[in-house]
Amino acid sequence: MTDVDTDGPDRLALSVLAQYRTATTEQTHLIISPEVRIEQTRRRLMKLRREGLVDRITLPQAGRTRVRRPTQYGAQIACE
Repeated sequence: MTDVDTDGPDRLALSVLAQYRTATTEQTHLIISPEVRIEQTRRRLMKLRREGLVDRITLPQAGRTRVRRPTQYGAQIACE
């Protein structure tokens, strides 16, 4: 069982990643809550990662840019 808000910002962040497949923290932040500090988005994504809904990968060909993507379980949750 996960602690994802069913209608809140956690669900929105997971849905954004499921829709776009991969996104940086900054890209996710600009979509879900540009009016708040980016630290809130970072904490939200870390929480989703701890819960096994999101992975973080490093792209070697893009200057070692870190992106987030939903896990298979995260994609299932986003589709519910």
